[in-house]
Order: sequence, then structure tokens, then C-alpha cells
Amino acid sequence: MSRTTDMHGFTLVELMITLALLGVFAAIAVPSFNSLIRSNQVQSKAEELVSFLQHARGQAVLNRQAYEVQIKSNAPWELSSAGSGEIERFLEHNPAHAEILSSALSDDKLVYRANGTATTAKFTICRDSDPATGYLLEVQASGGLVLYPRGKKDGAALDSCTP
Repeated sequence: MSRTTDMHGFTLVELMITLALLGVFAAIAVPSFNSLIRSNQVQSKAEELVSFLQHARGQAVLNRQAYEVQIKSNAPWELSSAGSGEIERFLEHNPAHAEILSSALSDDKLVYRANGTATTAKFTICRDSDPATGYLLEVQASGGLVLYPRGKKDGAALDSCTP
């Protein structure tokens, strides 16, 4: 018995081959995608820290008074005017996404003065203690910020996640 009309569609074998190929492509793409997400989380935290510190400097100049950034290892960082104790802004950080380490600061405070100058400090933003994907952020005495490219410091490779 012959068919008089052509059949349209896919056979079971064709569908199984397509699904197998789709599985192989997914297995190749997922690790790269996870790496991209992790890398973007570190970059996002570095840029968020820059924004937070720029805001602190701007507030100090705008209000003509010193502002302090209280640096805490296991709690949100706090921005307040010096001596007031009133917290103006927080910086949340999740060490599982990106760990922020700072150079030694007196009383764990970074101070921006009314003229925009600051106490010098260095911060590293890393994940899984991997300096190749980390960032170095320098706070200069002038109050300016320098965020070095990923895995770099002063033109050389970032060799440690400790500032």
C-alpha cells in the first residue's frame, strides 16, 4: 500500500539526535556562562565600591564637613558625617560574590575631609582569592580613586588579593 500524500514532521530518531546535540552544546556552554556570571559579580562590586566612595567624597565637599566610611568585615559599610553617628548610606557586600579587603586604616575608617582630600587606602575586590580576576582600588590623598583593570596593578599583574 503506497501513500498518496507526503507526510510532514520529524521522526523519533531525528528528534533524539537533535536533543543529544542540544545536550552537548549546553554542557559546553554552561561552565563558560557560570564563569561569566562570577566575573561580572566581582566587576559589579568593584564599580559599586567606586560609586560609594565617590558619593562619600561628594557629600564631604558639598556639606563642607568630614565624612567617614566605616569599614566592617562582616556587616554593611556605613557612611556618616564625622562625629554625628547618623548613618547616611550603606554598602552591602556578600563575600560569596566578591570579597573586599582593605589596607590598614586607623579605626577601620576612611575619612573624606571637607576639601575632598582623604586618608589613603587600598582595596582589593576578589572572588575565591583569585587575583587574576580581582580588582585593585586605590584611594589617593587627593581623594581621587584609581580602579585598575581586572588582574592588574600599576601596569603589572595583581599578585595577591591582599592590598
